[in-house]
Amino acid sequence: MSRGLSNLVLLNVNHNKIRVLPPEIKGLANLETLSLTDNKLEVIPAEISFLEKLTEINLTNNNLVSLPQQLYSLPQLTKLYVAKNHLKELPEGILRLSKLRVLDVAGNRLTMFPMDFQFLHLEELFCEGNSFVQHELVESVQEMEVLYLKELAARLVLAECRRRPSFFCEALRLYPALADVLSQGGSCALCSQRFLTTWLECVQFVSLRKDMKMKSSQTVPVRVLLCSYSCFNRSGHMYYGVASA
Repeated sequence: MSRGLSNLVLLNVNHNKIRVLPPEIKGLANLETLSLTDNKLEVIPAEISFLEKLTEINLTNNNLVSLPQQLYSLPQLTKLYVAKNHLKELPEGILRLSKLRVLDVAGNRLTMFPMDFQFLHLEELFCEGNSFVQHELVESVQEMEVLYLKELAARLVLAECRRRPSFFCEALRLYPALADVLSQGGSCALCSQRFLTTWLECVQFVSLRKDMKMKSSQTVPVRVLLCSYSCFNRSGHMYYGVASA
């Protein structure tokens, strides 16, 4: 696909029946605009991360059920259109798209936005027609949790590694596989304690106007992680538990 097209800056293949975007697309190193609206795409290849000059991607009206994490490796991306697909979530780490100004996710199946979404510097957000969680408080009836030994050990190591110098941090250098596992953990939005596995998934409701300085008065749900029921049951925070039907 990319042979002889290394200087291409715009690729528009709208209104076709394209099902697969080949990994060879990584050869289009100078591509700035990619448009594949009204096709039958089901997957975006990880090789899209090679297109570091992309400023605009339009994948409206396809059959996408997920987006690759590598999409967030595009430092110049300012406009992302993925409306009318079958997305149930956006990958975590969206804050890496520091130049993103326009995001269109309308007509998907999203229930909430990924963590730190409210810190993006968006100018326009289109998100109507999704299945967002409702603003209803869910209180915990459980006052404490029972953690597995693996989780207890991981939390101890992660807590110690925040101290400098630390025996645990020095020891982890000898076990790179273990260090990689621990790096995948999360951090509590309330107490900042780090943990290995997602313990309690919550949601906060972000005002686009107040919190993101946008013109819209809409409020959207954003994912939050807490480390324990103890934090969840604290008073004074605005995080809500996600109840399953």
